[in-house]
Amino acid sequence: MKPLIGVSCAWSVETWSSDESQDGYLYVGKEYVDAVLDSGGIPFVLPIVSNEEILKAVAMDIVSVIDGLLLSGGGSVEGMPSKPTRPTLIEQQPIRYQFEKELLLHAREKGMPIFGICRGCQMIAEVFGGKMNYSCFLQGHRQKEPGDRPTHSIKIMDNTKARQVVQVDSMMVNSFHVQCIDFVPEGFVASGISDDGVIEMIESTVDPFVWGTQFHPEEMRLSSELAKRIIDFFIKKAQTYKQSR
Repeated sequence: MKPLIGVSCAWSVETWSSDESQDGYLYVGKEYVDAVLDSGGIPFVLPIVSNEEILKAVAMDIVSVIDGLLLSGGGSVEGMPSKPTRPTLIEQQPIRYQFEKELLLHAREKGMPIFGICRGCQMIAEVFGGKMNYSCFLQGHRQKEPGDRPTHSIKIMDNTKARQVVQVDSMMVNSFHVQCIDFVPEGFVASGISDDGVIEMIESTVDPFVWGTQFHPEEMRLSSELAKRIIDFFIKKAQTYKQSR
């Protein structure tokens, strides 16, 4: 049996300025689903739970079923009032934030493989005790080119699992983020750093597999063997977790 990967999503009520309904849509980019499939996993999109009374119980039940947790990126903040600083993750999408936080806490407690992409990487950093930099909008990291085209280089740090997986000291990545991690949580290291000093990849040194990337390997998997290796490694870890349950 292939590992079941829970893929988080966004809620249009929180992200679409034109969505004035109370129901809206739950959505996630198809690339996340296809990437899981291509690497040998079974994707399962996780609907956001907004009822606070059942939130924790539902998150625990979800984690008891899946073999890996993939926190997706995405979710614009175009409808938010103009501010001099970047809105925090919880200000941007408060319902999603609380749901993903519960998923993260329960998944980590079980030793489940966790992979966060872009916003998902930032969630891992913040929820587990790191700090985001909300003081300004990050410049030079939101490309206009399609996601399958890398636009800048990152250094892969020595003595990290990332270095063991990609087996190079640098790689080209895409970039679509306007906020960044200030410092990583205790028990984590920055395993990938851009030429201008932005943390682009983090990994836990105390968990079997808790990784985050600011870039989008799911969009580069067909054009970059190195990006595909990262996703393959996550699914491999999920398979190992499934077999150990």
